[in-house]
Amino acid sequence: MATELNRKRNTINEAITLYDISIIPNDFNINTIFNLIKTGGIEMPYFQRNYIWDQKRASKFIESLVLGLPIPQIFLYQKERNKFLVIDGQQRLLTIYYFINQRFPLKNKRAELRKIFDDNGSIPEAIISDDEYFQDFKLKIALPDAEVPHPLNGLRYSALGEYKASFEFMTIRCMAIRQNSPQDDDGSIFEIFSRLNTGGVNLNAQEIRACLYSSEFYRMLGEINASPQWRRIWGKVEEDKRSGDIEVLLRSFALLCDHSQYKGSMNSFINQYAKKAMEFSEGKIQYFKELFEAFLNACTSIHKSVFESKTGKFNVALFDGVFVASAEDAYKANTLNIKEIQGNKILELKNDEEFSEAVTHSTSHTKAVRKRIDRANTILSK
Repeated sequence: MATELNRKRNTINEAITLYDISIIPNDFNINTIFNLIKTGGIEMPYFQRNYIWDQKRASKFIESLVLGLPIPQIFLYQKERNKFLVIDGQQRLLTIYYFINQRFPLKNKRAELRKIFDDNGSIPEAIISDDEYFQDFKLKIALPDAEVPHPLNGLRYSALGEYKASFEFMTIRCMAIRQNSPQDDDGSIFEIFSRLNTGGVNLNAQEIRACLYSSEFYRMLGEINASPQWRRIWGKVEEDKRSGDIEVLLRSFALLCDHSQYKGSMNSFINQYAKKAMEFSEGKIQYFKELFEAFLNACTSIHKSVFESKTGKFNVALFDGVFVASAEDAYKANTLNIKEIQGNKILELKNDEEFSEAVTHSTSHTKAVRKRIDRANTILSK
């Protein structure tokens, strides 16, 4: 009995990683916060939802800053010295950014502004001054007694007058979180992002991954994700709000390049590849884009239903098996030569007993992943 208890204890200990985390409080004043956002020192991860506050709520927040009232602390992840990612507090930070710019985003343009912010690290002056995207940001504040005008109501940032200094030097407690060790494992950061973000919806692995491993490769995935040919295969015109489609693309490229190194945890495997992709050259990223386009062209005659499961959902394991089997020779030879893929071959693969077992039982186990790719190679190359 003692031996069995020790064995279980050792197994648990092996499954638990202890992290050394530093939490550093910073009392940034409003000017500092604005400059950090403007220069890219504070980044807004693209998984964060669009700006949703209306002008009244934003004005109430600015009023609190002017009056010196306590503000909930903001959580940041410190990537490096003076470089932070927002974990919790995006709405507050963007409100400061917009108010000092004296422009408030139009509701129907916020999704587009989200992408512009992602692409540029901030919003270019030409966009901020464009009335198609923004309106003037004048405070909308009313006292309970409507007959008494609020001294801040209707004021822009430049017109704060005597209140301007108290606003600019008001501080907000910003908790900067940094992982000290282990240095080659970002596991704790996934926990930090998912537990501390209070946006109302728990972040999924791909949303966090896109933040931690943001790169030009990720931008390329976003481009091919918008391709009409890929949307047809995926089966939905609209892009997935929670990046499920992006994750499939990332996973497929990871398996194409490194499936021989797969060791039983798909999430960790994708993380490692995403981290490695941060160092990809411009030429390599362009090649991967063209390779995927060549794959899509090879799928022209295939009906989207071929990649669906029995329940009508997109079959991820089937797709990445077909992608790897079809593109691997071209990838190894650094060419774009992918033969036309026949729908009947994919149907044969779906009906293959060994492949079917590998996509329905223990799908992330090493044997299952390798069996799927092996069967896909065998059947599609007939």
